[in-house]
Amino acid sequence: MEKKYISDDVESSGPTPGKYSMLSLGACVVGEISNNFYRELKPLNKNYIPETIRICSVGFRCLDKYRHMEEFNPNSPHFNPERVLEKLTEHGEEPAKVMSDFNDWIVENTKEFDPIETAAPIKFDGMFTAWYFDNFFDGKNPFGHSGEDINSMYRGVTGNIYANIRDLKINRENDTQHNALDDCIYQAREFVEVLRLLKNKGI
Repeated sequence: MEKKYISDDVESSGPTPGKYSMLSLGACVVGEISNNFYRELKPLNKNYIPETIRICSVGFRCLDKYRHMEEFNPNSPHFNPERVLEKLTEHGEEPAKVMSDFNDWIVENTKEFDPIETAAPIKFDGMFTAWYFDNFFDGKNPFGHSGEDINSMYRGVTGNIYANIRDLKINRENDTQHNALDDCIYQAREFVEVLRLLKNKGI
C-alpha cells in the first residue's frame, strides 16, 4: 500500500510513559496540515519533572484563561507545576476517549493508505502513543510497530550523519513552541522538505 505520513507530537510530564503522563497530543497529515487532531489529557498520576512541566505548560490551551496568574506563568518564580496538573485533571479528556478518537481520525484520513507515524524524535513521541494505544485502546495501534524518524531520514538524504532537520531553518511562523499541535505541524512542514529532497534524488 502507498504510505500516508502522520506527523505527531506529545507533551508529557516526564520522559517515560506509565510512570509519567501524556498531557497533550497533536497530529496532522503531512502535506495537508489543515487536517489535524489535538487533545489535552487528564494526567495518570501526580508524577512529574518540574522543568518539563514548566516548558510544556506554555502550550496548554486549558491554561489560557489562567495566564494572568503567577502560578501558571512558567517565567515566574511562583510557577506551580502541581496547579498545572490540577487544571489538566479538571479540563483534560480521559486517555481512553482520546486514543479512541485518535484512532478514528487516523483511520478516516488514511483510507486505502498505510498510515506511517513520523516525529522528531520518533523514539519519544512514538513511545508514548504506542503505550497509550496499548493501555487505553486494547493494544490496537493503527501505526503498527514502526515509524519514521524525521532527523534520521534527513541525515540519510543528505549523507551527513551529523545533519539535523533544524538545519533547514524553516520558519515557525506565528505558532507556539511546545504546543503539541503547532509542533507537529512544524514537523510536517520539515518532513515535506525531506520528501522533496528524496524525490529530487530519484528515491
